[in-house]
Amino acid sequence: MKVKKHMAFMLNFVSDFADGKMSRFDFDLDYSAYVIEHFPEMENEHPRLARRFADTIDAAVDFAEYRNISDEDFRIMINNALCDFLGIGEPNLI
Repeated sequence: MKVKKHMAFMLNFVSDFADGKMSRFDFDLDYSAYVIEHFPEMENEHPRLARRFADTIDAAVDFAEYRNISDEDFRIMINNALCDFLGIGEPNLI
């Protein structure tokens, strides 16, 4: 399945963080604003994928928000959520 503009943007953004291409600080600064901007359009483009995004990646971000998780453990958690969303790989252990 080919994803459309807004879903692709969010997946690329999350993937860049998971791949170590940006700091947690930069991820945290932009993530919420990007979700507010892109999620309604994601729901229009791909309703089921948008729900899956919310249930995997967004849930991991929410879980980590108020916990004292190291930057590397957070990166692993987001990578695992991204892999779960995509249905690939075995999870890394935190």
